[in-house]
Parts: sequence; structure tokens; C-alpha cells
Amino acid sequence: MSAFAVSVLVKATIVLAMALGCARAARDSRAAVRHLVLAAAFAVLLVLPLASLLAPSVRVALPIAASAGLIEPPPDAVPGVTAIGPSSAADSGAPPAHPWQPPGGAVLAAAAWLLGVGICLLPVAAGLWQMRKLRHSALPWREAQTLVAGLAREAGIRRDVDVLVSDAVRGPMTCGVLPPAIVLPSDAQAWPEGDLERAIVHELEHVRRADWLTQSLARIVCGIYWMHPLVWIARRQLALEAERVCDDAVLRRRSNARDADPAVYADQLVGLARRLSATDHSPLLAMAARHDLTARVAALLDAGQRRGPAGTRWVVLAIATAALLVAAISPLRIIAAATPQPPANASSAAPAGHFDAATIKPCKAEDAPPGPARGGMGGTNASFSPGRMNVPCVTLEQLIYLAYAGSGAWPDHQLVNVVPGSASDSTKVRGGPAWVHSQHDKFAVEATAAGASQRNVLLGEMLRTLLEERFHLQVHRDTEDVAMYALKVAPGGLKLKPMQTGDCEEYQPGERVNQNAAKPTCGSLLMLGHGPNTVWTWGGAKLESLAHRLSGPLGRYVIDQTGVTDEFIIRLEFHPDENTPGIRPAEDRDADTSAPQAASIFTALEQQIGVKVDKTRGPRGFLVIDHVEPLTPHGGQ
Repeated sequence: MSAFAVSVLVKATIVLAMALGCARAARDSRAAVRHLVLAAAFAVLLVLPLASLLAPSVRVALPIAASAGLIEPPPDAVPGVTAIGPSSAADSGAPPAHPWQPPGGAVLAAAAWLLGVGICLLPVAAGLWQMRKLRHSALPWREAQTLVAGLAREAGIRRDVDVLVSDAVRGPMTCGVLPPAIVLPSDAQAWPEGDLERAIVHELEHVRRADWLTQSLARIVCGIYWMHPLVWIARRQLALEAERVCDDAVLRRRSNARDADPAVYADQLVGLARRLSATDHSPLLAMAARHDLTARVAALLDAGQRRGPAGTRWVVLAIATAALLVAAISPLRIIAAATPQPPANASSAAPAGHFDAATIKPCKAEDAPPGPARGGMGGTNASFSPGRMNVPCVTLEQLIYLAYAGSGAWPDHQLVNVVPGSASDSTKVRGGPAWVHSQHDKFAVEATAAGASQRNVLLGEMLRTLLEERFHLQVHRDTEDVAMYALKVAPGGLKLKPMQTGDCEEYQPGERVNQNAAKPTCGSLLMLGHGPNTVWTWGGAKLESLAHRLSGPLGRYVIDQTGVTDEFIIRLEFHPDENTPGIRPAEDRDADTSAPQAASIFTALEQQIGVKVDKTRGPRGFLVIDHVEPLTPHGGQ
């Protein structure tokens, strides 16, 4: 289920719980007040999805397991040629499985929801058709029209109200809005005058309050939120309170001494229940229900029950509260905050533990490099082989990132919406004393562990244990809402065709990727300097790989929202400018005046590939240092 759907359901639960709680707290008040509270809640539920889409987002993170594949992307494009061969998964440029992409389960959930909406709204559509058919088949009752017109004026109703009789109904009912109509059973023409008048007063109160429209909209809301049990409870309570409000209108009128006795009207309701029990089914959009009779009769016979309309003050308060509630909760977004989970293959990996021998030594300090760290393993140049690992002179910050969230971490341990394999920086590892991040305080690590051969064990699990022992390190994970980009298919459609067999040359182990070959090498990425331009060529990649590659040059993480899963031969030529901070501008490169200047990266994406990049926001993960101490000597240090 998508984050948006979860957010709406959580907010709907808050609204429904508040409304039902307030209605229960007001059980000694007027039925009109309780009905007003519930009707306001349904109004909020009706506008909540649209308001949530339009309102600026305020994200609320909930911890879930994040999933991310491991990739070691190449350094950003520089003058000359950068070639990445397909010898490993890390080199192939294959991006991680993005935790914020709608998975197949979400599509199935959406289909199930739409099916449920259709099933729940089908009776509403059938009921509208049934009411239309009923109004056309019913006969006007001219004699009762005068009585209804007089009672309508007393109730303050200025609209014309049709009076119809039909053999298809067993009890009085109201339907329609423009114009409304009261439909009575055919034998109502023989009812005692008092019974007829009370029935008409009850139905006219429904007309005055537009209850038929309110109930129809409530049924639509139930269809939208059909999977939520509280919405069905609230709708039944709404219908009951509407009937009780109209019953109160009958008692308040009291045109003669007999009408002043609530027991008389209660007997009439019992008779109505017998009538309804004699039929197999009621009209689909009928408001009165037999199962509410007990509560209605009990309320009629309760002498201490307060009766009457809600009043202007309550109406204004309900509208203001509903508007405030929509404004307060619409911006909230429930998002997933990545939490580390054991990798799927953890059982087959070497167990986390101690190195047989490990050395951490301060190394020669040097000035801060002019740009971001470069080199393999996220700029650390770490290396590993069966039973051995080595990390040359790096900061403790770099070691922490390598072990906890970078190239040494299992996919599920990597930071959400951060390009895997990228170098550490102050946004990814935060907190701790200044020396943790200083370029003048660096450490080199060498360690051995017989039997361990996996990168995620040597540079991940075991290195974490070593850092926690030697530096008494404690860290935790967090997320923040930041500006990002979303890669989408452009309005003109995708300009690439899925890759076919033979579109790329098979990679030959041990050979360098030939940048001048007629066909790109399968699984490779070439980044060339072409005069003032940069050219990227993939020998077979998904658009997800393109999104991850764009994250560096654009200076923001790029989320793939194209929904396209095919692999393509991708060639992109663009001119670096101020919009591509991750690539050196043209004036710093070896310019070839014979090559015309290409379009900017945004224009090139749409013209050459058929995709566009839109601004968006999303959660970005980072590590926080809770506690760290200077290096503790241990053994050979």
C-alpha cells in the first residue's frame, strides 16, 4: 500500500475516532447535535484525499525495513574517458531496488481497493436508478398535497414537495432533492388523520434538513473507505441520529392533546416496523431501518431527553472545527524511515564477529582535498580479499559510513534515498567531536579473519564491531525531508526501444572496454568528454540506473518514477552548466571547437531519451554519532 493511502487511512481513523467519541460524549444532548458532529466528520472524509494531495507536505516518519541494492558507482565524469566494465554487480551500474517505488503488492492493493469501491458504490447507483423508477411509477396524491404544503410552510420549507403514493413501498420515505418528494404506501389514504400528519411531519423534517442528500454522500464516503470499519459504524450512527431528529420534530409540534403523548407516536413506529417486516427488502437508499427501532422508541419515551435543532452556534462550531481539522491533518504524510534489517542471505554469510588480528593506527595528516573524496569503496579505496581487509588513510567519519551505510553495509543497511557507494560527507554522518570529521585526524586499518571473504562481512559487520570496541562508538539512523528530483516519462513519450539480443558486444574478461567499438560493451558505462560536452553511454541499463547516475551531477537524489523496467542502450550527450554541479563546467575542460555545444542536461534528457526531471521532496537517511571516544590501544593497535 502506498504511503499516500496509509496517510489518508491514518487521518481518517483520527477523524472518525474523534467524531464517534464526541457523539458518545454528547449522548445526553440533542440528536441534532450528534448528527451534526457525524455529518461534519463525513464532510472531512470526503475532501480529505484531495486536500492531502494539494496541501504542502509535512512528513511523519515511521520505521520500516528499507531495501536497497549494493552498487559501487564510478566517480563523476571528468575530462577524458571513464570506463566501467561489467565484471561485477557493483561495476554494472545496476541501482538498488528503490524502497519508495510502488512494488507489485501496492498495485494489487490498489486494484483490490478499486474493486471494493465498485462493489460498495454499486448499491448507491442501483438505489438512484430505483428511486428514479419509483418516482416515475408512483401516483400523485392530490388530496394530501394541500396538507403537505401547509405543514411545509410551518416547517419553514419554501420548496415544492411532491406527494406520491405507490404499492412498491411499505412505509413513508423521502427521496430526491430538486424537487424532493414524499412517497407513501397506497393504503396511507385510509390512515387516521393523526397518523398521516405525524408521518408527513417526520418526512418533511428530512426534506428541510436535506437528509436524503447527506445520507447518499455518506454512502459514497463509505464506498471510498470501505475497508475501514469505523466508517460503517459512523454511517449507521448518522442514519439513526437523523431519524431521531425527525422524531423529535414530530413531538415538538404537538398539534393536539393526543399528539402530546410520545407513546402514541411510539405505537405508530411499532406498526411501521411490522409493515417493513412484511416485505422482503426496502428501497436501497431508504433512510429508516428496522434495527434502529428500539433506540428510537426508547428515545421517544425518555422524558429527560433534550430535543430540538442544533442551533446556529453548534453549526458554526462544527464547520469551523471541520475546516481546522482538514487544514491541520491534510499536510501530514506518513513516510517510511529506513531501519536496518538482517540481509536475506545473512544465514549463509560468515557470522559477524572479531577479526583474528586488527590494527588501527593514526596516519599522516594531509590538507583537505579540493573536492569530494574519490576512489573506490565510496572514496575510501578500501580493499578486501579472502581473510583480509585494508582501509588506507581516511577519517573516522569515512570509516563509520563505510561500515554502517556505505559499500561495506548490507543492502538493507544502506541509507534511504542516498546513492549507494557514494563517498561520505557531513550530511551523511553527523554529530561527534570535530576530530571525527577532520582531514587532519585520519586512521589506517588492516585486519585479518580466516574464513571470511565477503565484503559485507569484512568491511561491514566486522569493521563495525572493531570501531565499537576501539572508539566505543554508538550511532543511530535518522531521516530528513529534503528537495529531490523525480525522473518521469516526458509528455512526448519514451524515445528509446528496449534492448534486443546483439545490440551490445559481450564482455571479454580481462580486456579493457573499447570506447571506439561500433557497439557498446554489454553492462558497461562509458563517460566521455566530447568537446565542451559530456557523453554517457550504457551498454544495456534500466532507467533506474540513469536516475541514480543523475543524482551526482544534479546535486540531488533522483527517484525513478517512470515505471519502465526494460533495459536500453542509452546514449546521453549534454553540456555541463550551473545545473550540473557534479560535473566540471566546459571552461575547465579540454575544449574541442569542432564539437557543437549540446543542450543542458534537462533538455537533453527530454529530447534524446524522452524523460523529464521534476522537483519533488522525499526522505533522506543519515547516521548520527551518539557517542565516540579517542582511539583505545588494543593489542597491536
